[in-house]
Amino acid sequence: MIRKLSCLVVVYFVIVLVLSSSAYAQVVTETEGQPDRIRGDITEVDSSSIVVKSKDGKLVTISLEDYSSIFSLTKASFSDVDFGVYVGSISRKLDKYSPIVRDSLSWLHQGYELRIIDESLRGLAVGHTPWDLTSESVITHGWVDDLEIRVISIKYGPTEEEETDVDISRDVPILKLSMGNKTLIKLGAHVFVGAQMVEDKYVAVFIMVGEGDIVPPL
Repeated sequence: MIRKLSCLVVVYFVIVLVLSSSAYAQVVTETEGQPDRIRGDITEVDSSSIVVKSKDGKLVTISLEDYSSIFSLTKASFSDVDFGVYVGSISRKLDKYSPIVRDSLSWLHQGYELRIIDESLRGLAVGHTPWDLTSESVITHGWVDDLEIRVISIKYGPTEEEETDVDISRDVPILKLSMGNKTLIKLGAHVFVGAQMVEDKYVAVFIMVGEGDIVPPL
């Protein structure tokens, strides 16, 4: 059954073993068959699995496989934001228009977090879709197309409609997303895991690990 899952991952996530960011991309762009999202802290580790204490207090055992992608989250700064930089953000739409001037008006979104994505991961999860952080939240990945003080336009397609203007206030966490490795998987680590259920157990598709005291805000 595990071997069968591996084949499905290759089909669903598109050359995961070659471009490991594809697993993460699948999670934020697919609405069917996507991994469950598990947020919490690692309480147990061995060579083939971890136990995560989720935010609701449950202990969840998650198997690790060769195709499980590992990403790191480190501290970043708004000064790292520039035109063309690839970013991701979770936000919610406000009842007012963006201050960025263009041919048509765009709604302003209030950011919950901003991720500056390593250049090697450019293109992962590009797009705009609902997210489960809150009932109103959405997640957007794309490149910075415009900038007005602390409002950034995240563009994810060729038309004017394919962009989201997000206000990144000074209290919004700003992080750097990069590829990681198994050395990040340790006791006490704060993680955000995408996992598939296989034969009554979870198998990790991807793990995002906050380095130091960083708790993944997404």
